[in-house]
Amino acid sequence: MPRERLGILGLGLIGGSLALALKGKRGAPQVWGCDRNKAYERRALDSGSISRACTLAELASCDIVVVCIPVKASLSAIRILSAKMRQGSVLTDVGSVKTEIVKTGERFAPKGVSFVGGHPIAGTEKSGFLAADPFLFRGRSFIMTPTSRTDEKTMQRVGRLWKLAGSKTVLRMDPKTHDRIFAYVSHLPHVAAYALVHSLGALRSHIPLGYSAGGFRDTTRIASSNPDMWRDIVMQNHKEVLRAIAQYRRTLDLLADRIASSDAEGVKNIFAKAKQTRDALEKI
Repeated sequence: MPRERLGILGLGLIGGSLALALKGKRGAPQVWGCDRNKAYERRALDSGSISRACTLAELASCDIVVVCIPVKASLSAIRILSAKMRQGSVLTDVGSVKTEIVKTGERFAPKGVSFVGGHPIAGTEKSGFLAADPFLFRGRSFIMTPTSRTDEKTMQRVGRLWKLAGSKTVLRMDPKTHDRIFAYVSHLPHVAAYALVHSLGALRSHIPLGYSAGGFRDTTRIASSNPDMWRDIVMQNHKEVLRAIAQYRRTLDLLADRIASSDAEGVKNIFAKAKQTRDALEKI
């Protein structure tokens, strides 16, 4: 039996890491790559992580295609690819927002072509193929967002791929549930980090950030993430993100009230509860 062929659209952090993670793995598919940045394609070829750089039309001939580009661009790419893919093939993605992408994938996938949304829970604030890491997915979870139309064979094929890339667990989640959860645990933290840095940068009196300690640097690390990518994520999931911002604002207002009223014990209680919740993450 010939090896299955995997096509990766987008050879940045996630797509490049996927290609590198599969390189040399026993049972790994042959990997083709496509990126509008031809330097990424050349680097991927030089690294041996892809066997061929190809066009979008050529990518559609693969057995499985993974769309690894920003979520806004993913919508049009999924429409184009769906029309060109052959029967028995699978189309999936890695976007951080799922509801709209899943609707698009299922609407445009012709009979015989299966679509399932995906989201590897891994990443950094860096971008591009130079930031790609073959161990990015090792020990991390991968979430699939099937619907009643998704067949079990498709989920097994996609799950095997990400297990081969290093994922520890493959979870299944409803697309709307996914977007509600990740509005709080991923999208809101990025909004908060961007807002914190912007608030200091917008001050009339200059604050020398060179004096910042670990707290500021750790809290705002993700504000170095790609602004275009995160604009698209926030806007595509805007309803859930706005709910998350409102919840965050209520907590900030509560803290402000307790500070203003010199309620030291009340401030401590909020901090203590937050510490307890954060410490529990280390046990997961």
